[in-house]
Amino acid sequence: MSNQNTHKTVVHPLVDVFESNKEFLLVADLPGVAKEALEITVDGGQLELRAETDTLEYRRSFALGDDVDLDAVEAKLERGELEIHLPKRAEAQVRKIAVKG
Repeated sequence: MSNQNTHKTVVHPLVDVFESNKEFLLVADLPGVAKEALEITVDGGQLELRAETDTLEYRRSFALGDDVDLDAVEAKLERGELEIHLPKRAEAQVRKIAVKG
């Protein structure tokens, strides 16, 4: 991220959050953002998203639960759409229990 002393408009991007049995998926619209201008960090159970264009600075943060496998988080940016895949730890996934009888 640049540390220039320019004044940029701070925007909190719209993010759709989806949950499946295996993961949480965050989808954010970041038009005009290059991969090199994007920073995603996880610290103390908090995911922070920061990105810049020439005129805008995007910021958004999310609290993560203990059920997220932080070592397996992946992100992909294509055509201004960011996907962050947050896999659930195996013990947090829903399992079907077979009924014997």
